[in-house]
Amino acid sequence: MSAGVTRMLNRKWMTLIALGACLSLSACGSSSTKKDENPAVKATGATTNEAAIKAFENAVSVYEKSEGKNLEQVQSYLEEALSEDARFGKAWFNLGVIQERRGLRDEARTSYQKALDVSPALGSALVNLGMMKWEDGSPSEARDLFNQAVQADNFNPAAHSNISAFYRMDDDHRNAVRHARLSLAGDSQNVDAYANLAKTYYAMKAYDVALLVCLNAEKIDPNKADIYNIMGMIWLAKNDVTEAIRQFRRALEKDPKHVAALMNLGAVILNVRDYEGAISLFEQVLALEPKNTEAKISIAVAKRGLGDLDAARALYEEVKAVEPENASVQFNLGVMEHEHMAQNAMIGLGQGDAPADPIAQMDWTIGNMEKALQHYEKAIEHYRNFLAYDREVDQEAQKEANERITQVQQLIQVTGEQIPQLKEQKIMIQQDMKAAEEAEAQAAAEEKAAAEAAAAQESAEETGTAPPTPTE
Repeated sequence: MSAGVTRMLNRKWMTLIALGACLSLSACGSSSTKKDENPAVKATGATTNEAAIKAFENAVSVYEKSEGKNLEQVQSYLEEALSEDARFGKAWFNLGVIQERRGLRDEARTSYQKALDVSPALGSALVNLGMMKWEDGSPSEARDLFNQAVQADNFNPAAHSNISAFYRMDDDHRNAVRHARLSLAGDSQNVDAYANLAKTYYAMKAYDVALLVCLNAEKIDPNKADIYNIMGMIWLAKNDVTEAIRQFRRALEKDPKHVAALMNLGAVILNVRDYEGAISLFEQVLALEPKNTEAKISIAVAKRGLGDLDAARALYEEVKAVEPENASVQFNLGVMEHEHMAQNAMIGLGQGDAPADPIAQMDWTIGNMEKALQHYEKAIEHYRNFLAYDREVDQEAQKEANERITQVQQLIQVTGEQIPQLKEQKIMIQQDMKAAEEAEAQAAAEEKAAAEAAAAQESAEETGTAPPTPTE
């Protein structure tokens, strides 16, 4: 269920909160047409320029009426506001938000920086720059920017919420809870802060408290998919699979593209061996996130369950090509070699029917056992790779891997002892068969000699001549 736990920051939430919060401040300032250079006014990102305020209000109106769709027109009005007052910090910030939504990331960075240049207290600009660093794969730089944001704006709810998430990832639950509460102090309706708080209590195994936090968040925003996903994880931890599935499905009803809910529901479905249903859910994840290795590995596990080992192996190898030291791939390859490939080899699956000839049949059986030994050796290699690559040091998984290594070693020992015994039995059977063949040949020769003697006696009697006397 790691997908629901580790998904930390939600870019869409950040931009929505940032845009909505700042655009709602459009009434700040007076109706003066003179550009006010008052440092106190500029520090907040506001303006007293009447034309700039009017253009900004037009941007708000277009944004709201188009439900956030007519971004080009919104951008045009924001640029107009800035042409009236180039030191209008909130306009620079919201221009960055719109540019980022339009995929103009470089321009957005520039606008956020200009917002900070004229209004250093605009912590939200630092938050969004931090989010861009996070998306670019630089979490430490993102964290630094979030910390700078709270230094610039002590009660910035988004910054505190994201800092809380980082502390949660560090397993520093005390600070995670503290920053989540600071986020709520800045915005008591911040559902994402509630989500971080609930995830922290979940990580602390305080499931009832986490559930209570989720229920409070649901009252604020009953359409927040993440809250239902967290409740699903909580109920799963409380061993109520039915309720967990119901909550994951609720999350997907609110947001069909909620990756964590898709992954979590897929994992539950996979666990009850609905392999085709699980594959469908994980494929939806890949449609949204083509590079999601966890989804690929999960599909491979389902394929393995369906008996399509070639397809499973192909997916594992695909992930290995990108992540050579992926611990999960190694563990699952070990399981496949151990529980499937070795067993299939042992029973001769895919090798045709066993020969009717007993000696050929024993050779067939010994050959299958030798192939099984090769798969067992590969399984141990993969399990040991898992132990070496498991960066998170999952104690439970490492214990299972060690137990599997011991189990496979025992199978190797037993199988290795059986092969020479079978070879000895084969020799004994061959000797018995040879002796039987010799005895049969001797009996046939004696029978032939007796028949010939009887025939000669009969002939002699018919002709009246005595049979020849043997000479000494």
